[in-house]
Amino acid sequence: MEDYRSFLEVLMISNKNVRFSAICSLKEELLFQKRRDDIRQLFSLEETKEQLNRTIESWKSRAEIKDKVGNPLYSVSSYEKIKRITIPIDDDHLLFISMDNNDEEVEMFKNINIKNVSTLLGIGPSKS
Repeated sequence: MEDYRSFLEVLMISNKNVRFSAICSLKEELLFQKRRDDIRQLFSLEETKEQLNRTIESWKSRAEIKDKVGNPLYSVSSYEKIKRITIPIDDDHLLFISMDNNDEEVEMFKNINIKNVSTLLGIGPSKS
């Protein structure tokens, strides 16, 4: 388990866009966390724990369909300001990473709408 703490340290050093990282158990226990000191916090620790608990519940729901689609590999949620990434470490633990969202990436996805997606997929708005 102590390796997890070291891993979070290396993660924060290796990527300046990482704002926060944590390792949680699927029992909703926050085991280790690391927050970058030189950023403005968006969430209090209590709010972060609430978000982590919701993430864990979502992860558990993904596991319920693994017989049909396979094991979940990771999850990414992208917002205007941040990106959240959830990655399983083993059967009982998740790595949670919050990073700054790249401006270029945000701009690229802002122009997505149902017409773009329909064209990309080769379906019209009236097709199903």
